[in-house]
Amino acid sequence: LKGLDRSTYSLVGIVGHDFYGGMRSGAKGYPRFSEPSLRGPEGYLDYLRMATEKSLERCGTSKFDCLMLHNPDSIGYTSQAVWDAMSALKDIAPGPANGFTLDMIECFEKFGPLIDWAMIILNPLEPWPGQHVLPAAQKHGVDILARVVDYGGLFHDDVKPGHKFRDGDHRSFRPAGWVEHGYEKIEKIRPIAEKHGLTMLQLACQWNLAQAPVKSVVPTLIQEAHEDAKAISTKLDELAALPETNLLSPEEVELIRQIGDNTGCMALKG
Repeated sequence: LKGLDRSTYSLVGIVGHDFYGGMRSGAKGYPRFSEPSLRGPEGYLDYLRMATEKSLERCGTSKFDCLMLHNPDSIGYTSQAVWDAMSALKDIAPGPANGFTLDMIECFEKFGPLIDWAMIILNPLEPWPGQHVLPAAQKHGVDILARVVDYGGLFHDDVKPGHKFRDGDHRSFRPAGWVEHGYEKIEKIRPIAEKHGLTMLQLACQWNLAQAPVKSVVPTLIQEAHEDAKAISTKLDELAALPETNLLSPEEVELIRQIGDNTGCMALKG
């Protein structure tokens, strides 16, 4: 970002996992800042301000246009002290993992006036359970940022059956066969992308943006290990070339949802 006019882009920051004072627990990652063994409610504001300031320093900028609370635990999305602290930082949004759909809806109901944006997992192969957040977001005037629009890299078209992930890659913790199963569905969707002259990533983005409250999409950008993998710069170019007009018809949006339907793939929490 160095040298770029700050008025020409929006910058989103995320805080919530305490990698300053907490210890990583394997695949579970670092504890949330609201972990009682780390601090009580009286320390939430100081932590969030510190974490935000350090993140801004690393980014070499003075402000975020949107600040998100990343994967909050049950304390994080129910505590008035947490939301008071986030409100003091301004602006705010919860970003729970996929299974916390019910808690996110409750969060909107309790703290909707404080929330401008929320982040959910949503893409053509994971319409559920995020789709159930959308009506509540619309009701409470919350804009949605959809993450993992690439479905673990499959919509970048360089993760295919038999793909070998690097040691420690977070995707290696997924159930065996998820790439092969997802690729079968992608091949059923591909003709729609070809019809509109879209790459598979662009198709996934347009499908997400066809959902009423979704205003922004964020794929994960990873340089894959194999020799013919796409460069991250190419993936960024695809994202930047996304047509401003949505080319998908309502019928195509629904057909894609039906192909990717993953209803019941996990237990909902809350």
